Amino acid sequence: MLKELHFKGEAVVITGGGAGIGQACAEALAELGASIVVAGRTEATLKTTEAKVRALGRDCLTVVTDVSKEDQVAALAQAVQARFGGVKAIVNNAGTNYRSPIAELGTEKWREIMGVNLDSVFFMCRAFIPLLLKAERPSILNVASSFGVIGNPQMPVYCATKGAMVNLTRQLAIDYGPQGLRVNSVCPGPTLSPRVKGYLDAGQTSRAKLEEQVKLGRLAECSEIANVAAFLVSDAASFVNGATVVVDGGQTIH
Repeated sequence: MLKELHFKGEAVVITGGGAGIGQACAEALAELGASIVVAGRTEATLKTTEAKVRALGRDCLTVVTDVSKEDQVAALAQAVQARFGGVKAIVNNAGTNYRSPIAELGTEKWREIMGVNLDSVFFMCRAFIPLLLKAERPSILNVASSFGVIGNPQMPVYCATKGAMVNLTRQLAIDYGPQGLRVNSVCPGPTLSPRVKGYLDAGQTSRAKLEEQVKLGRLAECSEIANVAAFLVSDAASFVNGATVVVDGGQTIH
């Protein structure tokens, strides 16, 4: 199994790779021998991730990309092909949120969140599947959310996008499994990401309230989500296809 966990320098592309779960995925995969490509909108945070990856002795390419824009995703695919010649896996992690009951949610904000969370997955898969199909045992991982399988107050657009990601994962696994491309999703529960820390600091929610939702009684560290993500895109998970892996400490079981 340890051999199947190793990436042998193969390239893995991670969107939203400048912080939080995306950055943790970059570190975990670098530890497993992957060359890393991190894409995101903020160069400074991408460079922070690059420094962490290079400190682990792995190659890293940073590409400032708004993955909600199809032309920028196409340029990202070209940059990856030029640098590495191919790609082993992609991790569609870019995402954002907005709290509002649907009756008060503006159309512009709806489309913005849809663009970042869902259009980006469409653009990434469309651009990278031709490259992935040239690799041996390639895979796609979509980072959804526990709110993709349950609802949550005042998050209509977030829940809609994450639920769509879960079912798009299943559909892609049906289409591309016969060609050897695995597609899975991971659904994190409450995690101490920069976004959640921002909610806590702003008083939008309390840590105790979040911890009450989780049967383990605590929030996840980003690395705990990344460990599962790294396994799913590795050859050690070679018979896992179309799966939705919930990593939530027991949030969704009650």
